[in-house]
Amino acid sequence: MNNGIIAILDSDAEYALKLSEYFNLKSGLNYSVSVFTDYDSLKKFLCENKIDILLISEHFCQYISELTEMTAVFVLTENRTSDTFETHPCLCKYQSTDHILRDVMSYYASSADEHFTHSDTAAYITGIYSPVKRCGKTSFALAYGCILSLTHSCLYINFEEYSGFSFFIPDLPTGDLSDLFYFYRQNPANIAEKLAALSHTYHNLTYIPPMHFSYDIKNMEASDLISFIRAISKAGMFKYLLLDLSDSLKDVPALLAACDKIYMPVTTESISRQKTNEFFKSTSSLYHSDIKDKTEILTLPYADHSLFSTDYSGNLSGNFMENLLFHDFGIYIQNLISHTDK
Repeated sequence: MNNGIIAILDSDAEYALKLSEYFNLKSGLNYSVSVFTDYDSLKKFLCENKIDILLISEHFCQYISELTEMTAVFVLTENRTSDTFETHPCLCKYQSTDHILRDVMSYYASSADEHFTHSDTAAYITGIYSPVKRCGKTSFALAYGCILSLTHSCLYINFEEYSGFSFFIPDLPTGDLSDLFYFYRQNPANIAEKLAALSHTYHNLTYIPPMHFSYDIKNMEASDLISFIRAISKAGMFKYLLLDLSDSLKDVPALLAACDKIYMPVTTESISRQKTNEFFKSTSSLYHSDIKDKTEILTLPYADHSLFSTDYSGNLSGNFMENLLFHDFGIYIQNLISHTDK
């Protein structure tokens, strides 16, 4: 279902087409994107269509006063010196297209009056959780997501109190999961646009930067979090949601019950089996007996510690994830996906 129209007006046809292709590829918002290289063709299009978001080259700014029925108008400038053009936000056209998309969707999410149309098909929610520590859960979750995203649209969300995510991505963006959750509580209808604004990619996998403060994780009510996850699932942007869950969250069994599939990495130690058995016994007594039925217990291959080498500053040296994906660990996950892909 189409949620609206994004139009790009720029005399540089090659640039406009490349930008439109990126929007179609990355936004996942079910907007149609139209490109115009002259104002007359745009004006003719407007006679029969409503444009929600317009990106217009500064060379056509003399026509902006005539464009009064659009929710958002962004001016594409050729330098970074101007922050605004009259009352419209400016975007340097030669910055990263990823930045342009995030800026557009972030602004639009906070200003749009019309509600986003939810998809009829919800994303498949996969939870990754283990009562056993030091079992390779997060490495598995990321590697699984990176491989799955080669063939399907996939969003990874980390709900750990201390994610260690900077090990994989040292320079994490500033906007994080807390911002998205706060926005959702204030304006749930436009979560898709804000989600696009806060999304980033890592080895083709789309992710939301994890929460920076453990206080935020611990104070999220399970019912609110489930509603939040379901809203993302119904936004129509992704086929799969990958949730990296932890005991820092309130009512983990309720969150797992909301998942379609659960992966539970464990170790070969006897204490690991005992913890797993106790967990399932506990969830059964809490009326979540279906959790065990949709859980697949995994004993992961050994990840060579040389893949984790760091420099003297503690930063990652070499590409850990690339190494992981092409070793036994990655091959194991590829086989897992090939047998379970729906």
